[in-house]
Amino acid sequence: MIRRFLLIVLLCLPSILTAHPHMFIDTRLKIGIEGNSLRQVEITWYFDPMFTASIVGDFDGDRNGVFTPEETREVQEYAFSNLENYDYFTFLELNGTTHVPRRIENFRVFVENRQLVYRFSIPFDLELKEKKFAIAIYDETYFCDILFHEEAPVEFQGTRPAGWEIVENRDRSINYGGPVSVSRDGKEYSGTAFPQQLQVSLR
Repeated sequence: MIRRFLLIVLLCLPSILTAHPHMFIDTRLKIGIEGNSLRQVEITWYFDPMFTASIVGDFDGDRNGVFTPEETREVQEYAFSNLENYDYFTFLELNGTTHVPRRIENFRVFVENRQLVYRFSIPFDLELKEKKFAIAIYDETYFCDILFHEEAPVEFQGTRPAGWEIVENRDRSINYGGPVSVSRDGKEYSGTAFPQQLQVSLR
């Protein structure tokens, strides 16, 4: 129970800790577009070894990397659902407005290539009046460092876009408590980070 409590604190209450990232996530998006409407976004998160070991140790009873329906419900309840208070780290810029998820659907958890994976869908059903939109996945407290997966970061279903790119959003700086030496891929953080943003344009 103590380990589970600490785990919940780590994922669900990022604002209680400051300074550098404590968790590293790679993300992939599957975007469903029909005509000029954005229907849904499926999000996949790949976690670092430490968080993988914690979730498997606390919730996967036989440690086989396969979560039963009951184990999946427990992971969602105790190590995911509170992210509703942080908009599931998902920010959609569309038609001059920032949209955040109202709910998520089809939460799944599994292990792939020794990495813990969360996968869930966000229904939007929004008209793309300006034929462009942007999605950023980031933690405003910078407890979690989230980057797009280097391999196949984005997939589209339905209407194909005219083009897309992933850029740093220099208009949304995340400030935190000073430089650190421990970070992803040996990169040192300077006290300010900028979230990655997917920019999509339609024909």
